[in-house]
Parts: sequence; C-alpha cells; structure tokens
Amino acid sequence: MRRFLLWLTGVAVVLAIAGWVAIQFTAVDTFLFRMAVRQAVGAPDAKLADANELSVLLAGTGTPLPDVSRAGPSTMIAAGSRLWLVDAGVDTARNLQLWKVPLDKIDGVLITHLHSDHIGGLAEVRLQTWVAGRRTPLKVYGPPGIERVVAGFNEAYAIDDSYRVAHHGVALLPPSAVALVAVPIVIPDGTTTTGVFDVDGLKVTAVRVHHHPADPAYGYRFDFAGRSVTVSGDTTYDEDLAHAATGTDVLVHEGLAPELVGIMHDEMIAAGRPRQAKIMHDIPAYHTAPVDAARIANMAHAKLLVFTHLLPILPNGIAVRAFMKGVSDVRPDGVKVGHDGMVVRLPGGSQDIDVGDVN
Repeated sequence: MRRFLLWLTGVAVVLAIAGWVAIQFTAVDTFLFRMAVRQAVGAPDAKLADANELSVLLAGTGTPLPDVSRAGPSTMIAAGSRLWLVDAGVDTARNLQLWKVPLDKIDGVLITHLHSDHIGGLAEVRLQTWVAGRRTPLKVYGPPGIERVVAGFNEAYAIDDSYRVAHHGVALLPPSAVALVAVPIVIPDGTTTTGVFDVDGLKVTAVRVHHHPADPAYGYRFDFAGRSVTVSGDTTYDEDLAHAATGTDVLVHEGLAPELVGIMHDEMIAAGRPRQAKIMHDIPAYHTAPVDAARIANMAHAKLLVFTHLLPILPNGIAVRAFMKGVSDVRPDGVKVGHDGMVVRLPGGSQDIDVGDVN
C-alpha cells in the first residue's frame, strides 16, 4: 500500500508539473503571438513613390495557368501619393494587402480588355479598398463593355455589402462609397490613341492594341514628373504600341514563349488531353513572343523592358533562360523578367531607373 501511495503521489506531482509547464507554454505562445501581431500591424504602409516620382509595382505577373508564385495580371502605377491599377487579376488585392499598400489611396482601375484573367480580382479590389477607407465610388476605366462588367460585380456583391454595413455601421463602411463606376474609353476610328485624363500632373493615354477577338483591347501610357511608363496589355507584335510608347522610360510588356508553349501542346496531346492542347495551340496567335517585345522596346527607345503576364509558368532559372532565348540578340541590355512585388522607381528630374522589391 505504501508503494502504491508513493507511486500515486509521484504521478500527481508529475501531472502538476506538466500542467504548470503547459500553462507557462500557453502564456509564452500567447505572448509571442501578440509580439508578431504588434510587429505586423505596426509596420508602416508601403511607400511606392516620393512626391515627384513615378513608379511601377508588379502586383501580378501570371496568367490563367495556376502558379503559386504569381498572381493574375495586374500592374500598379504610383504617381506621387496617387495610386492606379492596370488590370486586376486574381489575388491582386491579396498581394497588395500582404505588402501593406494603402488600398484607400487607389484612385481608379484601368482595364486593358475584358478577358477574365484581367478582371477576375476586381471584386476583391472593390471590397478591400472600401474596407481600407475609400470614401467615394471607385472609377473603373476600360473599353466599351466595361459598363456590363462593373454592373455585374456591383450586383453580385450587393447582398454582401448590406451585411457588412449592417454589421460594422455606416460610419465605417458608407454605402455611398462601395460601388464601382464604369468609365468607358472610346478610341475614335482612324486613330490609335486617346487621352484618358490629365490630373495633378499625371497624364494617361490609352493605346489601341491587337488582341482579336478580344476587341477593343488597350495599353496605357503614364506620364508624370518628366518620366513615363507604358503598359502593353495583351497584344500581338504591334508597332502602333511602339509609336505610342516612344521615349518611355519603362515598357511593361506581356510575353509568351511560342517554343515552350508548343512543347506544352505536344505533351498534352501525348498525354491524351486534347482540350488543353487546343488552347495551347490557339493562344500564341494573340500574344507577343519575348523577342518581338524586345523589338517593340527598341523601336520605342524604351530604357527598360519589363516582362509580365508570363507564359508558360517559369518555376526556375532554367525556364527563365528558355523564355528569354534570343532576346539578348535583339536587345542586349535593359531587360528584366518581372516577378510579383518588383518595383521600378523613376525619380522626377532624373534619368535614374531603380529596380527593387516592395518589401
């Protein structure tokens, strides 16, 4: 009996110690969590441009093909404290939130064309800019048809809007601010460009590009503080784009490597996947090969060519080299393969081009 009592006492002591240790570790876990949250929420918002600076943030460099390292196509332009998005692919808003970009400062979205991969994240941009503090409706510029797209997203999220207002209150989430507002851009027949707006020193020009049957499709040029950025949108080789981009500091251009996509087509046929192979067969006809994008950059006398909307997926350096095959023969310098989070800064009154990352 004495041995049993001693054993029972020992078990009780062990359990007591284990309980004490568990409580202490729980306290430590909670403390560490609090410190992590404090660091995250206390970090300053990302500052993308100084008062007299134009910059580019690649918010998404991917395609409809699933890629864990690249969001859908989206490019942010910062002109001083003003922010604009070109396209809003899937996970655009998520990336911007992770990088602590101040979403309430986004003045508007410019859509290049109405393919799903360029508008698929628009609803989250709508929601998250409102939650972040946007106080007025968000303008969405784009080709004719943008009215239907915007109306559809507004209607699809109307019930969700009402839930959030009822839960958080109109002071935090004013219903008058939540909506997207469509601003259709029409480029007159016989011309290739038209002005979109000229506000606070930022001039934006739309450029007609070739992406048939997704017609019309646009690129956009941004001029601010004596610097300029041109975003191609989706297009074939297009000398009109080169003319509109003449003298631009940075040309952000899509890129599709036909040889690599051809290999994907062949392997899909061999694997018994004819539907996917048909898509791989079709898409090169309305995109631009990297070598041809380099020719456009040269024609425009662009100082830097940045590839985005990359097809196929480029998981490593070997794939990047294959994607860039032949580009250096056409354009030996001034070329970057973009990635999500890349930032290109263009200080006003300077010729400098600074390339880095958002964090």
